[in-house]
Amino acid sequence: MRPVRSVVAPFTLALLCTPASAPAQLPADTAAQVDKVFAAHNHTDTPGCVLGLDRNSQPLYRKGYGMASLELATPMTETSVVESGSVAKQFTAGAIIYLAQQGKLGLDDPVRKYIPELPDYGGPVTIRMLLHHTSGVRDMWTLFTLSGETLGENLFTMDRALRMVYRQRELNFPPNSQFLYSNSGFLLLAEIVRRTAGVPLDQFSQETFFRRLGLTRTQWRSDWNRVVPGRATAYAPIQSGGFEVDMPYMSVYGAGGLLTSVGDMLLWNEHLDAPRIGGKAWADTMQSRGRLTDGRQIDYAMGLFVSSYRGEREVQHGGATGGYRTFLARYPDRRLSLALLCNLASVNSEALAHQVVDVFIGAPTRVPAQSNGEAAAATFNPGDLNQYAGRYRAPATEDAATVSVRDGRLVFDMGFRVPMTPAAKDVFKAPEAPIQFGFSRGTDGKITSLVVVRRDRDTTRYEPWVGRQPTAAELAVFAGSYYSDELDAVYAVSVRDSTLVAKVRDVPEMVLTQTGPESFSRSGMGAFRFTRGKNGKVDGFLMFAGRVRNLRFAKR
Repeated sequence: MRPVRSVVAPFTLALLCTPASAPAQLPADTAAQVDKVFAAHNHTDTPGCVLGLDRNSQPLYRKGYGMASLELATPMTETSVVESGSVAKQFTAGAIIYLAQQGKLGLDDPVRKYIPELPDYGGPVTIRMLLHHTSGVRDMWTLFTLSGETLGENLFTMDRALRMVYRQRELNFPPNSQFLYSNSGFLLLAEIVRRTAGVPLDQFSQETFFRRLGLTRTQWRSDWNRVVPGRATAYAPIQSGGFEVDMPYMSVYGAGGLLTSVGDMLLWNEHLDAPRIGGKAWADTMQSRGRLTDGRQIDYAMGLFVSSYRGEREVQHGGATGGYRTFLARYPDRRLSLALLCNLASVNSEALAHQVVDVFIGAPTRVPAQSNGEAAAATFNPGDLNQYAGRYRAPATEDAATVSVRDGRLVFDMGFRVPMTPAAKDVFKAPEAPIQFGFSRGTDGKITSLVVVRRDRDTTRYEPWVGRQPTAAELAVFAGSYYSDELDAVYAVSVRDSTLVAKVRDVPEMVLTQTGPESFSRSGMGAFRFTRGKNGKVDGFLMFAGRVRNLRFAKR
């Protein structure tokens, strides 16, 4: 593969209009370290990334790596337009906060005040809860997937997405009791903008923010068929080698769907630092973290995560849609701003961005053994660790996890592996993330539960599950046809070769693995918890799938 020629593309008109007419230059050795991060993507036969860096609100570095279009042999450059995925949420949040400043709505108003089509859930779901992902409203893309519609193969519109959300008669949890990411919340926020401003979100954003801030390459993908000059094609790798096109096939926006460039993203970051529209109150509200009913403060603000990276304050959001992968971040104490836009589904944009940030803040230093658990680890041998190994199930969410010993270390696995380092008796920590794992024992000394606590004290309780392979006769009681009016979908459950399988629409048949007394899971498609009526017979099941919980199906 031939590397893409090293070129820093010309700056856009918006950047040329900044106070400094010429960008600051990175020292050659620093630029080389940054370029090394993207070496694997900097070829003429691979998709790639485009990186933008600003310091003190002045352009510092712009560089494209790899190709924007494999078909047209067009390289990634500073002017390439990429879809931002969920980075777009902060733009929807900004529009809502601006409307609140204009007196058009209140952040603590019930959503039903503006969208009466949303069901009455017994307690108010407010606009603020939508902004913080604490509403409990089920995620629309998970719902469509569960209904058997494949993203990328079916055209989705705003009306279709809203109708799916309006069908949901239950929430995932009581409003503001938990944080759970939901794209549906920002779909509803986009609709609130339309109803309160009198124009759609795309027009409102252009008139209120994009034009005034000089975001000349930014627009909402409100019409999937619109021609967009400079748009990079999104790709996904294929098993046989090479790539296939992986573009978002939808005209739904607000939770995502923003087309933009790194220069425009950095101008937006600059506006968050020194807001010209809405003033300091607008920017402060954007970055105000949510607080749950029980008093816990979460890291999510309004379309932004506000936390830290390696001790540095970080305001950021990542994005993924189709084959696009993106990351936008600010490090206020260093006056450093970063935008990364990629067009390959296998890219971890956050990890790449943090490698770039490491160039500026120094390589991670090794934590002393006595503070990271290595001293405690020395008291454990594989035989000691084996007592924690096994299968676990979270009754509240039907999440299934496995704890195993690998290379002398305990590993927590629920589709992704998290190494665990001993911290105290029956307590472990994740060395790379603020997660604590606490095991409890019964009077007989055996493990009775595993409690996982994350940074914001969000807690999930797991129980050990030691099952056996059920017989075909035992599985037969679960066979049947099940219908959900919230999805308008039918699942056919049957027994094949002593295995429970499920089918919905044209989705390939799902093999179900028992994870609880009457619970079964299928990796990537959630879990089924079967229910019984007063007569003791199976009458339905509840579906759990990450951002969707307790979705009811009735046996026909």
